[in-house]
Amino acid sequence: MTIEDLVPLTNGLTVTACGNPLVCDRARVTAVRHDAIDMKFLMAGTDFVPRLRLSRERVLSATADEVAKIVQSVVKRAIGCH
Repeated sequence: MTIEDLVPLTNGLTVTACGNPLVCDRARVTAVRHDAIDMKFLMAGTDFVPRLRLSRERVLSATADEVAKIVQSVVKRAIGCH
């Protein structure tokens, strides 16, 4: 997966957290140093803006499903659902 693929993958991704469907929106990906990327996105209809940092190597070797699972996990932790 390329870094450019992260925004379209994240925008519109639905995450069920605490029994409620939430939708990721307005993702922003920023390069941090040469070996990492920072990603943040708004959860539509909320004030939650989860943020995560991944190594470039992790992103480049991951599938879309793997990245989606990482994002879903981050959202659930951000709003207190595990």
